[in-house]
Amino acid sequence: MAMIRKTLNKIFSSKVFYVIFALLVAGALWMYVEITENQEQSHRVADVPIVFRNADILRDRGLLITNKEPQSLVLTFEVPLNVANQLSNSTVFAEVNLANVTRAGHITEDYTIIFPSGINPNTTQPVQRSVERISLLIDRLSARTIPVRGEYTGGTAADDLFAAPVEFEPQTITVEGPDDVISRISHATVPIFRENLATTYIDDLSFFLIDTYGYELDGALLDLISTSHELINVTVPIRQEKTVPLTVELVHGAGSSEQNTNWSVDPPFITISGDPEAVRDINQIHLRTIDTTMFSFLGTDIFPIIVPTHIDNDSGETEANVRVEVIGLDIEDFSVDSIFVVNMPAGHHLEWISTSTDVRVRGRREYLDQITEMNIRVVADLRDFSAGRHRMLARVYIDGIDGDVGAVGETRISLRIVADTQ
Repeated sequence: MAMIRKTLNKIFSSKVFYVIFALLVAGALWMYVEITENQEQSHRVADVPIVFRNADILRDRGLLITNKEPQSLVLTFEVPLNVANQLSNSTVFAEVNLANVTRAGHITEDYTIIFPSGINPNTTQPVQRSVERISLLIDRLSARTIPVRGEYTGGTAADDLFAAPVEFEPQTITVEGPDDVISRISHATVPIFRENLATTYIDDLSFFLIDTYGYELDGALLDLISTSHELINVTVPIRQEKTVPLTVELVHGAGSSEQNTNWSVDPPFITISGDPEAVRDINQIHLRTIDTTMFSFLGTDIFPIIVPTHIDNDSGETEANVRVEVIGLDIEDFSVDSIFVVNMPAGHHLEWISTSTDVRVRGRREYLDQITEMNIRVVADLRDFSAGRHRMLARVYIDGIDGDVGAVGETRISLRIVADTQ
């Protein structure tokens, strides 16, 4: 026994024993793995998705799928473990070819199992399927353009602000889907969940589809519908309303001044509205600059009311009657023959058609009594005139009078410019 124990101890303690033992264990493990991996076993894959090929061809024919049965498949395979590990409802799916579908109604179609790369479909077919064919409900495809609607009811941050009608871009959208569903859609509505706006609100918002009875389409029907837009650009214009006066600017002369000139505008005010930032700086609407030397005592005219760009004239008046009156002055008429010209064109001479012209002078009486025809000069500038007969405006000068007097109205002279002959 001692001899046997000694021999065994020598064997177990030798390196050769451990090498042989390791090889035997490795071989046993390899044989176990090979047997296990290659041994076929049942593998069940549930919720296998169903996909469709050539759906664009079906749409080109004016058809679409509105339902399918079942919604997914259950497939059972007899495969080795290494293959089973690659089969799941994220790598395996059932494909239905729609190329042969040409009519609406209930139809059934075969399907093909699509496997992940590396799996041979010829040797890996399910031994059991939850259904053999897919049942489809095919409907007529319909498209329709519907309006986009919405209303802002959240109020404004101040009493002088108001919300103008909501603007949508686009104003219409196209919905596409089963004919019996599309025919029920009335419009798209955009809810605007904002309150107390102080400035114009702009955003891209989602919308709901509303049927002809005023009800929102539910999720099941929405799954059958496609829309040309996912979001609608919404603008809620916040505008400020303001009442501003209509004004004119007076250019004084010939005795007129702020003290002896009255003016009025009818209407005196208009109401405007616009973006608060723009309206805030508008305190008046200027109609026209009026030269008081263009009339004797009373000038009236009608001027257009022009508001700045992007500002609305809410009052509706487009014209204003303006009246300007000069008071406390007198008028004196003179026939003047002291007529001069400047800037005569070179190589030309002048022929007078009329050697005198009438001039009306306005001012206070004590100044007018000092004026004679000798104090008045009429000067015409020929810079922009060529040969020919002309009746042109001229400027009037009153010399030697220490007071505010001047000509009013237009003063014209008649003459002929003649080219010199050689």
